[in-house]
Amino acid sequence: MDDIIIWKYVPGQVTAYGSFYFYDRNGQLAPARYTRVYLYDADPSGGDDLLGSGATDGNGFWQIGPITNWDADASGALDLYAVFETDVNDSETARRRVTNFGDWAYKWQIPTKENVANGSVDLGGWAVGIGSDWEPAMWIFQDLRRGWEYTNTATGTDPGSVTARWEKGKNSLFPCIGTPTGTCAWPYPPISGIFIGHDDRNSPDVVVHELGHQYMYNASGTWWWPNVGDMLACLSHGIRDRENALCAWSEGWADFFALAVNSDTCFDWDNRPCSGLNLEAPTWGTPGWNNDGDEVEGRVAGALYDLFDQANDGLDQTAFGFAPIWTIVRTAPHEQNFAGFWSSWRAQGYNQHRAVQAIYQNTIDYDTPPTIANLPDRTVLQNFSWNNAIDLWAYSSDPESFDWELDWLITNSSDWRCRVTIDTADFVDINPLPGWLGSCDITIRVSDGIKFGYDTFTVRVVPVAARVYLPLVMKNYGGSGAMAIPGETTFTSPLATPGARPQPLESPLPMPEAEPETFRSPLPTPVGP
Repeated sequence: MDDIIIWKYVPGQVTAYGSFYFYDRNGQLAPARYTRVYLYDADPSGGDDLLGSGATDGNGFWQIGPITNWDADASGALDLYAVFETDVNDSETARRRVTNFGDWAYKWQIPTKENVANGSVDLGGWAVGIGSDWEPAMWIFQDLRRGWEYTNTATGTDPGSVTARWEKGKNSLFPCIGTPTGTCAWPYPPISGIFIGHDDRNSPDVVVHELGHQYMYNASGTWWWPNVGDMLACLSHGIRDRENALCAWSEGWADFFALAVNSDTCFDWDNRPCSGLNLEAPTWGTPGWNNDGDEVEGRVAGALYDLFDQANDGLDQTAFGFAPIWTIVRTAPHEQNFAGFWSSWRAQGYNQHRAVQAIYQNTIDYDTPPTIANLPDRTVLQNFSWNNAIDLWAYSSDPESFDWELDWLITNSSDWRCRVTIDTADFVDINPLPGWLGSCDITIRVSDGIKFGYDTFTVRVVPVAARVYLPLVMKNYGGSGAMAIPGETTFTSPLATPGARPQPLESPLPMPEAEPETFRSPLPTPVGP
């Protein structure tokens, strides 16, 4: 009998890794961030086996394994290759895809590494070919990731899924019609997402603009609402043209979203920085802008950007950031115009004073003028002053502003000798010229930074009208109890007690009017002999 030896093969394990890149629109090598990766074992007979899947990280790196290193071929070891695809889940609920018209995602396959050894196997670094037919699909795919990532990072919310359809040389996909490139957002079949015309492939602003439409749809669950007429009117819209309030709101939001995500004040239709239209700078009377108000998408976009941005200029003196704007877009009620956005802004309790100014800078006037009324006349004795004579907060109001946000200015005084001023605490101070008698009319203007209100009051400077005699009481004067000694006292001023009139002594002086309950003034102060 022959000796028989039986060997048992115990396969090891292998972990595959590598990197994936692409050339951006400027021809610079960049990581293909968050792209789907599939790992396969190649079989000579076909029917390659899928061993696992994952995604590249923020640096384009990927790793799959460990996997049992066993194949039924002659060598007994795996023959590995990877496939990269423009279809990945950014979260549990958000799926991001770029597909052709047949709904197939774009894929790139790397060469096979045969008979791999156990342990870690480097399948190398690979890049989408520069100038290749499918290169723009990766550009668009990365634009979509930046939009999702920006929203999620800035707000902590998930804006949802998007599918972008693009094919080389194609500028038309029904029902996206009416524009030279055909690019549009259409969340219903047959597109069920956004379409990027081939001629718009070089513009990240155009791609992210359409993504903004998709995110608005994800939030509201409807597109263009029931108003078909407004939808048709907006198929061919211009950024500086007057359309309708619904069109201007949805398109203006999408314009703004592109600027925020791409960190640029200009909306560009190609990849050259600020080759298009600067939406942050235009205001009333800017050349080239013949249309104003909330029915112009560029005005809406500029207003949103001025609410958002850190750069202050003109009436734009605020920086609310992206979160409050997105909060309004994503939560009910889902606005159908910019006026609705403003109503929701107010309902959310966000600051209105600075916000309405930033909006006004973009030719959208939602400002209510401030009012000032019923300023009381004031009477001051000769050679005396009256600080805090009038509290201007008590007589002014503005629905968009707190009292401390308003400004006051004396615009007219009929006689400079009254010497009336407004102090830093917004009180009126009266300091007449020593020795002067008379009256003057004072006009005060209140401003909310945009509009004004006016009111006038009278100051009367009157002489000291009488002297009164009060007893001087001294205790134990001369050793026997209290004694009254006549003494002369000059009456100087009525008491300044809120809401009360002083009792007259022997003087026929005119009595001051009762003060409002908010009056905070001390007694008038002498200014000299």
